[in-house]
Amino acid sequence: MNTDTTNKLEPIHSIARQKPGMYLGLFHGRDTPNEVMNDWGFDGPALGPLKHVHTTYASNMHIQFNCLSDAHLLTGNNDTYLELQLDGGLLCFDGKLYGDWTVYMVSPEEFFRPPNTFRQDTRPDDLRTQARPIPIDD
Repeated sequence: MNTDTTNKLEPIHSIARQKPGMYLGLFHGRDTPNEVMNDWGFDGPALGPLKHVHTTYASNMHIQFNCLSDAHLLTGNNDTYLELQLDGGLLCFDGKLYGDWTVYMVSPEEFFRPPNTFRQDTRPDDLRTQARPIPIDD
């Protein structure tokens, strides 16, 4: 693994996903196809959310982002379609090569708090104007 960190950017895979949906995660990155790998390489970006991922004859991959703003954020292009090339079994993106990739879903539950389901019984909310009065036992 190349340990020289001069003028290297942090991997953009560390950018938190902003929305639920389908993502293409890139891993085991390297700078050149023949780079000697003493480790797993660097993590690449999580591309998405996506409408689809399609590979043709293991020579290229087509992806489509759900919206233009997500595509522009990750690619700098104003197009939701992106074609990625494969070079000797490595997927090329943004001048880097990746030996491993995965398609995965991020559920809405990972972004939004679930409904109040942790209580065994509900308690009255006396502060709400529409709340009914609490019955008093005599």
